[in-house]
Amino acid sequence: MTTFLQTLDEVWRGSSKIAAYADPLASSAEPGYNWLTTILVLAALLYGIYFFHQIVLASSLSLKTFFGSSNKLQNICENQTSLASVNATSIVCLPVLAMLIYARDWSSLSITYIFAAFAAFLLLRVIGFEIMAWYKGTRAVFDTIRSSGRVTLVVASLLSVPAFLIPLLFGQGTAPFARIYFIAVLAVCFTMYCVRACKYLLEAGFSIFFCFLYLCALEFLPAGLLISAIISL
Repeated sequence: MTTFLQTLDEVWRGSSKIAAYADPLASSAEPGYNWLTTILVLAALLYGIYFFHQIVLASSLSLKTFFGSSNKLQNICENQTSLASVNATSIVCLPVLAMLIYARDWSSLSITYIFAAFAAFLLLRVIGFEIMAWYKGTRAVFDTIRSSGRVTLVVASLLSVPAFLIPLLFGQGTAPFARIYFIAVLAVCFTMYCVRACKYLLEAGFSIFFCFLYLCALEFLPAGLLISAIISL
Protein backbone atom coordinates (compact mmCIF):
# COMPACT_ATOMS: atom_id res chain seq x y z
CA MET A 1 0.00 0.00 0.00
CA THR A 2 1.42 3.34 -1.03
CA THR A 3 1.72 5.99 1.69
CA PHE A 4 1.02 9.52 0.49
CA LEU A 5 1.22 11.38 3.82
CA GLN A 6 4.85 11.84 4.76
CA THR A 7 6.79 14.33 6.82
CA LEU A 8 9.15 16.91 5.28
CA ASP A 9 12.20 15.06 6.58
CA GLU A 10 11.06 11.89 4.83
CA VAL A 11 10.31 13.60 1.51
CA TRP A 12 13.50 15.72 1.32
CA ARG A 13 16.15 13.84 3.20
CA GLY A 14 19.15 15.88 4.26
CA SER A 15 17.29 19.15 3.99
CA SER A 16 16.72 21.63 6.82
CA LYS A 17 13.87 23.91 7.73
CA ILE A 18 14.41 27.65 7.99
CA ALA A 19 11.92 27.84 10.84
CA ALA A 20 14.15 25.57 12.89
CA TYR A 21 16.82 28.29 13.03
CA ALA A 22 14.54 31.28 13.42
CA ASP A 23 13.74 32.81 16.77
CA PRO A 24 10.27 32.05 18.03
CA LEU A 25 7.76 34.68 17.07
CA ALA A 26 6.97 37.05 19.90
CA SER A 27 3.35 36.96 20.85
CA SER A 28 1.61 40.31 20.75
CA ALA A 29 1.21 41.82 24.15
CA GLU A 30 -2.31 42.10 25.32
CA PRO A 31 -3.43 45.68 25.93
CA GLY A 32 -3.17 46.53 29.58
CA TYR A 33 -5.84 48.63 31.18
CA ASN A 34 -5.53 50.23 34.56
CA TRP A 35 -8.65 49.16 36.40
CA LEU A 36 -8.87 52.44 38.31
CA THR A 37 -8.64 54.46 35.11
CA THR A 38 -11.34 52.34 33.52
CA ILE A 39 -13.66 52.79 36.50
CA LEU A 40 -13.09 56.55 36.58
CA VAL A 41 -13.72 56.93 32.86
CA LEU A 42 -16.92 54.91 33.08
CA ALA A 43 -18.05 56.87 36.14
CA ALA A 44 -17.41 60.18 34.36
CA LEU A 45 -19.34 58.99 31.29
CA LEU A 46 -22.29 57.83 33.38
CA TYR A 47 -22.24 61.09 35.32
CA GLY A 48 -22.17 63.09 32.09
CA ILE A 49 -25.07 61.09 30.65
CA TYR A 50 -27.18 61.42 33.79
CA PHE A 51 -26.54 65.19 34.16
CA PHE A 52 -26.39 65.90 30.44
CA HIS A 53 -29.00 68.68 30.44
CA GLN A 54 -27.47 70.33 33.52
CA ILE A 55 -24.01 70.21 31.94
CA VAL A 56 -25.26 71.82 28.72
CA LEU A 57 -27.06 74.54 30.70
CA ALA A 58 -24.07 75.15 32.97
CA SER A 59 -21.68 75.36 30.02
CA SER A 60 -23.81 77.99 28.31
CA LEU A 61 -24.33 80.02 31.49
CA SER A 62 -20.68 79.80 32.50
CA LEU A 63 -19.42 81.07 29.14
CA LYS A 64 -21.88 83.97 29.16
CA THR A 65 -21.04 84.82 32.78
CA PHE A 66 -17.27 84.51 32.46
CA PHE A 67 -17.10 86.79 29.42
CA GLY A 68 -19.92 89.05 30.63
CA SER A 69 -20.67 91.28 33.61
CA SER A 70 -20.75 90.33 37.27
CA ASN A 71 -24.53 90.77 37.27
CA LYS A 72 -24.88 87.50 35.39
CA LEU A 73 -23.04 85.69 38.18
CA GLN A 74 -25.49 87.17 40.67
CA ASN A 75 -28.34 85.85 38.53
CA ILE A 76 -26.84 82.35 38.70
CA CYS A 77 -26.49 82.58 42.49
CA GLU A 78 -30.12 83.65 42.86
CA ASN A 79 -31.49 80.95 40.51
CA GLN A 80 -31.45 77.53 42.18
CA THR A 81 -31.71 75.65 38.88
CA SER A 82 -28.76 77.51 37.35
CA LEU A 83 -26.69 77.24 40.52
CA ALA A 84 -27.37 73.51 40.85
CA SER A 85 -26.37 72.97 37.20
CA VAL A 86 -23.08 74.83 37.63
CA ASN A 87 -22.33 72.95 40.85
CA ALA A 88 -23.09 69.57 39.28
CA THR A 89 -20.92 70.35 36.25
CA SER A 90 -17.98 71.67 38.26
CA ILE A 91 -17.87 68.41 40.22
CA VAL A 92 -16.87 66.44 37.13
CA CYS A 93 -14.52 69.08 35.65
CA LEU A 94 -11.52 68.44 37.90
CA PRO A 95 -11.65 64.62 37.53
CA VAL A 96 -11.92 65.01 33.75
CA LEU A 97 -8.94 67.38 33.68
CA ALA A 98 -6.98 64.95 35.85
CA MET A 99 -7.72 62.03 33.53
CA LEU A 100 -6.82 64.07 30.45
CA ILE A 101 -3.52 65.19 31.99
CA TYR A 102 -2.75 61.54 32.71
CA ALA A 103 -3.84 60.43 29.22
CA ARG A 104 -1.61 63.03 27.51
CA ASP A 105 1.31 61.97 29.76
CA TRP A 106 1.84 65.50 31.04
CA SER A 107 2.68 64.23 34.51
CA SER A 108 4.87 61.39 35.72
CA LEU A 109 2.40 60.65 38.50
CA SER A 110 -0.04 57.77 38.32
CA ILE A 111 -3.74 58.49 37.95
CA THR A 112 -4.23 57.69 41.64
CA TYR A 113 -1.76 60.34 42.80
CA ILE A 114 -3.09 62.91 40.33
CA PHE A 115 -6.57 62.43 41.75
CA ALA A 116 -5.18 62.63 45.28
CA ALA A 117 -3.49 65.94 44.40
CA PHE A 118 -6.75 67.40 43.04
CA ALA A 119 -8.67 66.10 46.08
CA ALA A 120 -6.15 67.72 48.44
CA PHE A 121 -6.43 70.96 46.47
CA LEU A 122 -10.22 71.00 46.85
CA LEU A 123 -10.05 70.08 50.54
CA LEU A 124 -7.53 72.82 51.27
CA ARG A 125 -9.69 75.40 49.55
CA VAL A 126 -12.87 74.31 51.33
CA ILE A 127 -11.17 74.49 54.72
CA GLY A 128 -9.67 77.88 53.89
CA PHE A 129 -13.01 79.37 52.80
CA GLU A 130 -14.77 78.03 55.90
CA ILE A 131 -12.12 79.50 58.20
CA MET A 132 -12.20 82.83 56.39
CA ALA A 133 -16.01 83.04 56.51
CA TRP A 134 -16.01 82.17 60.21
CA TYR A 135 -13.23 84.64 61.02
CA LYS A 136 -14.88 87.54 59.18
CA GLY A 137 -18.39 86.64 60.27
CA THR A 138 -19.76 86.88 56.74
CA ARG A 139 -20.44 84.17 54.19
CA ALA A 140 -22.22 85.87 51.29
CA VAL A 141 -19.15 87.33 49.58
CA PHE A 142 -17.18 84.10 49.94
CA ASP A 143 -20.08 82.10 48.54
CA THR A 144 -20.08 84.46 45.56
CA ILE A 145 -16.34 83.93 45.07
CA ARG A 146 -16.77 80.16 45.26
CA SER A 147 -19.54 80.32 42.66
CA SER A 148 -17.26 82.41 40.48
CA GLY A 149 -14.59 79.75 40.91
CA ARG A 150 -16.96 77.01 39.76
CA VAL A 151 -17.94 79.06 36.72
CA THR A 152 -14.27 79.62 35.91
CA LEU A 153 -13.55 75.91 36.28
CA VAL A 154 -16.29 75.02 33.80
CA VAL A 155 -15.03 77.59 31.30
CA ALA A 156 -11.41 76.48 31.70
CA SER A 157 -12.42 72.87 31.11
CA LEU A 158 -14.33 73.78 27.95
CA LEU A 159 -11.50 75.90 26.59
CA SER A 160 -8.99 73.13 27.36
CA VAL A 161 -10.68 70.60 25.08
CA PRO A 162 -8.70 71.69 21.96
CA ALA A 163 -5.46 70.91 23.81
CA PHE A 164 -6.39 67.24 23.74
CA LEU A 165 -7.90 67.22 20.24
CA ILE A 166 -5.00 68.94 18.46
CA PRO A 167 -2.55 66.00 18.74
CA LEU A 168 -5.27 63.57 17.67
CA LEU A 169 -6.14 65.60 14.57
CA PHE A 170 -2.72 66.87 13.53
CA GLY A 171 -0.32 64.28 14.92
CA GLN A 172 1.97 64.02 17.92
CA GLY A 173 4.24 66.71 16.50
CA THR A 174 1.76 69.30 17.79
CA ALA A 175 1.85 67.93 21.36
CA PRO A 176 4.20 70.68 22.66
CA PHE A 177 1.91 73.36 21.24
CA ALA A 178 -1.12 71.65 22.80
CA ARG A 179 0.60 71.62 26.17
CA ILE A 180 1.47 75.32 25.93
CA TYR A 181 -2.10 76.10 24.92
CA PHE A 182 -3.43 74.11 27.89
CA ILE A 183 -1.20 75.94 30.37
CA ALA A 184 -2.06 79.33 28.83
CA VAL A 185 -5.81 78.68 29.10
CA LEU A 186 -5.55 77.72 32.76
CA ALA A 187 -3.28 80.67 33.54
CA VAL A 188 -5.57 83.23 31.88
CA CYS A 189 -8.71 81.82 33.49
CA PHE A 190 -7.06 81.69 36.92
CA THR A 191 -5.83 85.28 36.59
CA MET A 192 -9.26 86.56 35.61
CA TYR A 193 -10.82 84.64 38.51
CA CYS A 194 -8.38 86.17 41.02
CA VAL A 195 -9.04 89.68 39.70
CA ARG A 196 -12.79 89.22 40.04
CA ALA A 197 -12.41 87.71 43.52
CA CYS A 198 -10.54 90.83 44.65
CA LYS A 199 -13.23 92.97 43.04
CA TYR A 200 -15.95 91.19 45.04
CA LEU A 201 -13.96 91.62 48.26
CA LEU A 202 -13.37 95.34 47.66
CA GLU A 203 -17.05 95.87 46.86
CA ALA A 204 -17.91 94.15 50.16
CA GLY A 205 -15.75 96.62 52.08
CA PHE A 206 -12.56 94.62 52.58
CA SER A 207 -9.18 96.32 52.35
CA ILE A 208 -6.53 95.85 49.68
CA PHE A 209 -4.24 94.29 52.29
CA PHE A 210 -6.90 91.68 53.06
CA CYS A 211 -7.24 90.95 49.34
CA PHE A 212 -3.49 90.33 49.20
CA LEU A 213 -3.66 87.96 52.16
CA TYR A 214 -6.66 86.19 50.63
CA LEU A 215 -4.87 85.63 47.33
CA CYS A 216 -1.75 84.28 49.02
CA ALA A 217 -3.56 81.96 51.46
CA LEU A 218 -6.60 80.73 49.51
CA GLU A 219 -5.54 81.00 45.87
CA PHE A 220 -1.78 81.04 45.26
CA LEU A 221 -0.80 78.54 47.96
CA PRO A 222 -3.26 75.75 46.99
CA ALA A 223 -2.60 76.31 43.28
CA GLY A 224 1.17 76.25 43.83
CA LEU A 225 0.98 73.02 45.82
CA LEU A 226 -1.18 71.41 43.13
CA ILE A 227 1.21 72.41 40.35
CA SER A 228 4.20 71.18 42.36
CA ALA A 229 2.51 67.82 42.89
CA ILE A 230 1.56 67.40 39.23
CA ILE A 231 5.01 68.20 37.88
CA SER A 232 6.52 65.96 40.58
CA LEU A 233 9.05 68.17 42.28
